[in-house]
Amino acid sequence: MLEKNNGNQRVMLTKRLIREALLKILKTRNINKISIRELCQVAGINRTTFYNHYGSQYDVLNEIAETYIQNTSFTVINDIAAGKNIDECLTRVLQYMKDNLEFAKLVLDLDNYDLITHITISLPQFDHMVIKHLPENLDLEEKKAIASYVQYGAVRLIKEWILSDCLKSPEKEAKLILYIAGRVIGN
Repeated sequence: MLEKNNGNQRVMLTKRLIREALLKILKTRNINKISIRELCQVAGINRTTFYNHYGSQYDVLNEIAETYIQNTSFTVINDIAAGKNIDECLTRVLQYMKDNLEFAKLVLDLDNYDLITHITISLPQFDHMVIKHLPENLDLEEKKAIASYVQYGAVRLIKEWILSDCLKSPEKEAKLILYIAGRVIGN
């Protein structure tokens, strides 16, 4: 059992080294310009070790981004589904984004990863939540259009907030997003 724990710890350490190395390199270069050789050198591992865990630098970035999405978008959806207050849920997620601002800006600024598309693809539940709150007299096509508008609008507001270094507090940004979404849904 102890040997298995040591193996898991080694894997976790190796993957962390690789992720940290990629984020370090991304500060100066686009992911398209990063070689596996360079990534391994910065991480302090050999190529064989890298390929035991990942197929490419894109796989590493995808894993980092998926963790980010898990800790943001999915958290909001799951908390809301569990009946928690949407304002508190969104504020908590925005605080997480602010706390991880460097990663968010790297992804958004360098066009290394289409975070916006991945968030929207990862959240089909969002459409259902919005549609559920829309008036009955709207047809399904109108409801889907409104849900899409709210989702993309909220993501765009969050993107602008991140790129402005989160000048407003997470609480104020959450209130703005919810106010606008409520205005669209309420009409």
